[in-house]
Amino acid sequence: MAAIRIEKRKPCGTVRRVWRAEVLGFDEWGDWFSVPDGAGVLLLPVADPWAAWFRHDGSVRVDIATEVIAAAPVSSFVDLDLDVVRDADGAVRALDRDDFVHRSPSYPSAWVDLAWEAWEDVQHDIARFTEPFGTAADRWLERAPRAAVRRLSA
Repeated sequence: MAAIRIEKRKPCGTVRRVWRAEVLGFDEWGDWFSVPDGAGVLLLPVADPWAAWFRHDGSVRVDIATEVIAAAPVSSFVDLDLDVVRDADGAVRALDRDDFVHRSPSYPSAWVDLAWEAWEDVQHDIARFTEPFGTAADRWLERAPRAAVRRLSA
């Protein structure tokens, strides 16, 4: 499998986290990678403003972000604070609204609009198991090595 560097950046441009990830493949939803500690898979979508972690336990965490910039050997996105989680039991939680409201005045207005719209859309889609938040990750989870990605920094 090919390896790629994934950078999760803060809106100010600094790198928040970096992973060297094994590429699992590509489908209509985007690029799929193993995630740190073998916990599941990461989807970096083709044109959506978020990144999603699908866990082996059935839970999903979505970071609302700028669109992913994919330029091998590095893919990156800017994390815009807002998150949506679907627990293994199906409960959906929208997270970090207060953090976003506090920080968003320093963000470009286009990012603020993008983040609010994406946050609402993802909450809707993840609660209804709309793809790729339904079964799209299943085949990638089956192929994901349990510990194929090593976190490079925090």
